[in-house]
Amino acid sequence: MNFGFVLCLLSFTLACAPQALVLDGPIIVLVAGRSNAVGTGNSAESPTGQTNCFEYNSKLNDIVPLQDPVCQVDLGFEQAVTGSLSPSLAFNLSKLTNLKILIVQCAKGGSALHPLAEQNNWGIWDESGNLLSNSFKKIDKALSKTAVPPNNKLNAIIWSQGESDGVAIGNGIITRSEYKSSLQKLISNYRNKYGEELPFIIIETGRHLSCGICDTGFEIVRQVQREVADEDFFTFIGYNETEYFEERNWLLDPVHYNQTALNHIGETLANFLVASQIDIY
Repeated sequence: MNFGFVLCLLSFTLACAPQALVLDGPIIVLVAGRSNAVGTGNSAESPTGQTNCFEYNSKLNDIVPLQDPVCQVDLGFEQAVTGSLSPSLAFNLSKLTNLKILIVQCAKGGSALHPLAEQNNWGIWDESGNLLSNSFKKIDKALSKTAVPPNNKLNAIIWSQGESDGVAIGNGIITRSEYKSSLQKLISNYRNKYGEELPFIIIETGRHLSCGICDTGFEIVRQVQREVADEDFFTFIGYNETEYFEERNWLLDPVHYNQTALNHIGETLANFLVASQIDIY
């Protein structure tokens, strides 16, 4: 056998095989929460061709170019149907910072924060559920794919959730203080694992247009979100316009945002992260 030929063939095969993408020094952002974090927009209206924007694909255990529909049906999380806020966030953040952006999306439609607010077994972010622990798994795997472990880190969390808890508050199932404690505990859980100064950025919960008592609960959720941000140095309201989406015609239904809204949220968040000089580096 011609061993020189075999070595040449082996080298050629290895060179042609797809190589796992390893990122060097990206800004790593977790996008988490409920259905408006999953995304119910239109991928055809979502930014595309973003050369510096990536997501961690948990099914492939690999970093891939970011495009809608973002995320995978895996680990209890859902894929965008079909557009999300993540491409707009990443595209605008990359444009402002000239850095690579890695999105780790962990969102589940219908999910609740407080256990008593859960509906139809749609999942909870409390420690008694599996969404929090599964988000840890996904984040850790994404971190392992960057070029400089263990010095790499999760840079920020974008949180869009509160609808299920608002319904529960409106119906007297949980109290305002119980929701507040649950939100503060969630933030603490992430910081205990990923750093005590981890920026936690809240997209305020919007309105419920088909249920009056639910809408009252949503308003209480927004009030609590603002309180938590005011009381914690590293928690912020990154987007506060969701309650006006009805008059802008930015809703698909009584609670879900269309792609125009999602793109605006993503762009506004990127501008907020940079203009507010939050430490995301």
